[in-house]
Amino acid sequence: MPSPPPAGLREEGGFMLIELTVSMVILTIALLAVMASYDTAFVSLHRAGSQAVATKLANQQLELYAALPFSQIGLDSTTTTNVGTTGNGAYDALYATNALLGGAGTTSEVLIAGCGASASCLPIQTVTGSDHHRYRIETFVVDRANSTGISWTERDVTVVVRDAQRSGLPELVRLSTAYDRGP
Repeated sequence: MPSPPPAGLREEGGFMLIELTVSMVILTIALLAVMASYDTAFVSLHRAGSQAVATKLANQQLELYAALPFSQIGLDSTTTTNVGTTGNGAYDALYATNALLGGAGTTSEVLIAGCGASASCLPIQTVTGSDHHRYRIETFVVDRANSTGISWTERDVTVVVRDAQRSGLPELVRLSTAYDRGP
């Protein structure tokens, strides 16, 4: 025969319904907090991935110009004029009114007649990145006075990569480099 419990102690059969409900609410709140952090982490990782691909695309575009002689760094005159002319079917207000053009529209850009449709000649391109996401690449080529006091100009190439799949085409990356005509 088992011995009775010591005096003053009573047997507890388990959790009461109130204790169980409180513990479930606390567990639910903790799980919701963890899920919210996963959502934030996913958005951050997606944005970082998009920026990495956009940076790679911008660098590739700038490398096209690095391989060209100074006199061939420019944009196709017909395509760029069409993009910058209001009323034209190819007009693009986002490009034509960009602050990089100094308020002068596409007339301030370095234009080359008959440059063609190669990637180094187009002011605007839509490409698919390595992540299978669409990106808009805008290229601006402008001559600027050399800041060192030397009397010639530098050819300034700026590449802007935007998210082509989001409304408003948010800017992801902007890279610039200047080319000097050399000695």
